Amino acid sequence: MFNSLKTSIMKKQLLSILLGTMVVFGAQAQNDTLLYENFDVDPTATYVPFNSGNDLTWVNFDADALSDANGRPQEWFWSEAGFADVDSLDGCLFSSSWLTGFLPGNRNWLMTPPIQIVDASAQLSWKSAPRQTPLYVDGYSVLISTTDNIESSFTNVAFQAGQYLTGSGSNFSGYTFSPGFVHGQDGTYIQFDASADSSRLIGEQRPFSVSLAQYAGQTIYIAFLHDADDDNLISLDDILITGTLTSLNDIDDKLTLQVYPNPATDNIELSYHLDKSTQVYADIFDSKGSKVKSVTRGLQIAGAQKMAIDVADLSSGLYNVVLYMNNRNIETKFVKN
Repeated sequence: MFNSLKTSIMKKQLLSILLGTMVVFGAQAQNDTLLYENFDVDPTATYVPFNSGNDLTWVNFDADALSDANGRPQEWFWSEAGFADVDSLDGCLFSSSWLTGFLPGNRNWLMTPPIQIVDASAQLSWKSAPRQTPLYVDGYSVLISTTDNIESSFTNVAFQAGQYLTGSGSNFSGYTFSPGFVHGQDGTYIQFDASADSSRLIGEQRPFSVSLAQYAGQTIYIAFLHDADDDNLISLDDILITGTLTSLNDIDDKLTLQVYPNPATDNIELSYHLDKSTQVYADIFDSKGSKVKSVTRGLQIAGAQKMAIDVADLSSGLYNVVLYMNNRNIETKFVKN
């Protein structure tokens, strides 16, 4: 057991090193990491529980507000291990579709921050597994919006996993499912449950990927929508978006955004450089990802610029300030005493 844990930790460390290398050298390699979440630790405390349309952080939104039949959280929630033995050391997110009273209408949304897609090299990959299959296998949808993160804006279907509809028995042919990929139907990424039968195979984390080439030149939001009805549980892991960073200039911009003083007491001053005249405004987010202040500076001319922000009314803690300009944003952190 110790050797397995040690091997798993070493693999995770190696992956982190590789991803870090991709970020550092990505501008030349055009294989940059645009977004990565491996769920090794619980990140949900930093997720916003409701979407506002232009959120810059992850959103974990329970749209149905129906109670879980087993007292589980109603939205996506973290677990330190997956369902199958092979995933027993791998943290992931869960979502339940088995609701009180067997009520239909489950809709749990996990939305990414906005991602700028520069060219046709962009790709989305992730892993998922159902608690059981084929009986009561959970389905879900991967959806994309090119405008905002309001639910109705996610009109493009990137991937569909089918859910159980009817049937019984040990053979997948005895069941009907909704349209889409059915986990375990091809005989792979499943584990036999010795305490059950072959109608309740355990799902192993299976990798998937889709191209984002059609969104080149656009900023998109991606949503994982758990929309299965009265099944059981689904797990999600290792969400990764790769592609090309906007340009070396964008990397330089991030390095030139400065906040002073830091730590701050009453006021902060942002220093940055504009490559052309543009409207500028800023938002401040607390450590949980909630927006606590918005400031509009208005039109500023190209060159070195500053913005003063009153933070006297903010509680002590760590904050993230995001500056919007030229159809992009740059950010930095500061501490409020």
